[in-house]
This record gives sequence, structure tokens and C-alpha cells, in this order.
Amino acid sequence: MQLFLILLSLLSSHITKVTGWAGCTRDRDRDYRTRENCTALGFSNVPAGFDPTTKVMLFTNNLFSSLSWSSFQIFTAIYEIDLSGNKIPQVTSSVTPILPTLSVLRLGSNRLTSLSDGSFTACPALTELYLDNNVLDSLSDHTFSGLSKLEILDLSSNRIKVLPKLMLHPLPAIETLSLESNKIMVMPDDWFSKKEEVPYLFLSANPWACSCPLGYLRRYLDNYEFNVYTREGPIIQSDPESLVCDSPQWLKDKPVVTLEESDLCSPAPEPNPAGDSDKQTVHTDTVAPAVPDTTPLIPTTFPPVPATTSSFPTTVPTSTAAVPLNGSHTLAPHPTVRPSTEMTGTICAIRCGGVFCFWLCAGCLLLCVASVAFILVILVWLVGWCKRDYNLPNEAVARRGGGGKVVMLSTYSRREEKEGHEEE
Repeated sequence: MQLFLILLSLLSSHITKVTGWAGCTRDRDRDYRTRENCTALGFSNVPAGFDPTTKVMLFTNNLFSSLSWSSFQIFTAIYEIDLSGNKIPQVTSSVTPILPTLSVLRLGSNRLTSLSDGSFTACPALTELYLDNNVLDSLSDHTFSGLSKLEILDLSSNRIKVLPKLMLHPLPAIETLSLESNKIMVMPDDWFSKKEEVPYLFLSANPWACSCPLGYLRRYLDNYEFNVYTREGPIIQSDPESLVCDSPQWLKDKPVVTLEESDLCSPAPEPNPAGDSDKQTVHTDTVAPAVPDTTPLIPTTFPPVPATTSSFPTTVPTSTAAVPLNGSHTLAPHPTVRPSTEMTGTICAIRCGGVFCFWLCAGCLLLCVASVAFILVILVWLVGWCKRDYNLPNEAVARRGGGGKVVMLSTYSRREEKEGHEEE
């Protein structure tokens, strides 16, 4: 029986550690800080009865319609407050640091429309501030004054149109800045001057106006483009091309990082006037000469001109006469023109190329004839050489095998010749 009572007391003490006040769950976060989790319990303010040593208070998805710093003042070592998913429309600034130990404040998915100067002076030790998914449309240079330790600022998914020029000056320790999914068109010059490198920047899904005023952001990306990130759920990846132009139309959807400053400041291309395709126009020095000319004539067509062009006579500088144009800006039938300088140069190049090809073919022909003649000479020489080499062995054989007959025939012929002389 005594053992049963001991077990019952241990079990009851365990239950008191797990279950907090009015349904809130008491546990510890990953850093072993004491935590009260009061998610979705319908609270509109902080109820009494919590342990003053609690460091993390979670009031996510409740009914808070205002933020009272003093209601959390009883927690002397408070580290994190989560009021995401409530109905808080504004944050009241404080003259004194009411929560000097607060490090993380989550106010995402509320109804915040604006933030006054020094809105968070009540908690000067903030290192993380989450203001995402509100309806903030404006900020000021001093909205975040006093937050010299702030490292993470999330302003994503709001309606911010203009970035205050000095907004980052009170934030020398900023490491992560999220401005994605707003309505920002331009970044002020030297906006990062107090903290030139912010390691994690989220700037996508804004209607960036790619004109001259965006030159500062373009130059900034040259040095820190790999600090630009995007995120899809829990996945975060570097993506400098996520910053794309929304205007002007001819640069729409172009990544800002791929543009040159000359592209940002280039004038708008002029559209073609409507209806001009049905008209014809002429340029000076394009009508046929009135006197004979030996230069080849080439037919041409004439591009359209605006309807306001008046009728006027057009002359060829080298001619003594001109062919006037009628009021409808059309030429007489079968118009011919003197070739332009470029056309003349093209014709000359073609002629020169033909001459070169002719002499090249003639040279090749002469080379072939010379080659054939040389081959014939070689063949004649080879035939003579073969005959000579064939006869020499025959004479040698004759000398060796029939030498006696040759001597006898020569002796006989000499004797007959001698007898013939004696008879005479």
C-alpha cells in the first residue's frame, strides 16, 4: 500500500510537469529551455498562473487583438514569445526596455498595417524578429531603432512599396533579411552602406522597375550575387536570377543580374506607326536618272513613310534632270535606280573574283600541259635507255661466241679486195 502511494505521488508530479495552466503544455525546447505551449486555445491575453521562470511562451493561433509588453513582464528570463496567427493590428512602442532578455519575437500572420518609430524598444536584445504575412505597407527610417543585436528580420509577404533609405542603419548585426513577396520597385542608393554584406538576402517576387534608379542594386549584385537566396518550403538555395524585372515591358522577366547599367538607362524602343505598311516612300538619290548612264540599273522597292510626308521632287546629284513623285508618294512604272556605293562595291568584288578565277583556271591548265610534256619526255628517255641497255649485251655475246667467224669474214673480205687490186 505504501509503495502504491509512492508511485501515485510520482505519477502526479510527472503530470504537473507535463500539463500546464488551462490546457497549455509545459515542456522544453531543443535548447532545454522551459516552454509553455498554448497553441490554439482561444486566449485573448496572457492568463495568470504561469511559472515566472518560463523562458518560451507559445500563443500561436489564438485571439490576441493587441500586444501588451507589460503582460509578459512577470517572466523575468523570457527568451522567446510566439504570437503568430493572432489579430494584432499594431505594436505599441515603449520608452523603457520592459523585456530586456527577450531574444526571439514572432508576429507573423497578424494584422499589422504599420510600425511606428521605435516599435521594439521594449525588447532591445532581440536577435530574431518575424513580421511575415502581415499587411505592412510602409516603414520608416527609425522603425527598428535600438535593435543593435538583431540578426534575422523577416518582412516577407507584406505590401511594402518603398524601402526607407536609412532603415538598415540601426541594424549593424543583420545577417538574414527577407523582403520577398512585397511591392518593392526600387532600392535606394547606398542602402547597405552600414552593413555592406548581408549573407542571406531574400528579394524575389517584387515588381522591380529596371530603370536608372535600380543601378545601385545592379552594382551591388556584382559583388554579392551569391548572397541572394530563394526558398520553397524548407528548401533554401542560392538564386541570384530570382530578381527579375517587372517593368518596362521590353525587359519584363529579365534577371536583374544579367543586365548592364546601359540596359537600365536605355530609352524605350519606338513602336512602328500603325497603318504605314500600306504606303510607300522614297529616299533621296534613289530615283532613276533622266540622262543615259552606263552604270547597270537595278530595280528596287521603297520602304514606307509616315502619312505626313509631303510630295516633293527628288533628284540625282549626278544628273541634270529629275523625275518628280506624284502626290501618292509612288514612282512611275518600272522604277530604276543607280546602284548605291555598297552595291557598286559588291559588283566590283564579283568581277574581280571572276578575273581571279579565270587566271587561276588558266594557270592550272598550263600546269597540266607542262606536266604532260614532262611525262612524255621521261617516257622517251626511258625507251631510249631500255634499247641501249638491250643492245649492249647482244654485242658482248657476239664478241665472245662468234669471234672467230668475224675475224674470218673480215680476213676474207680483205683478201678479195687485195686480189682485185692486183688484177687491175
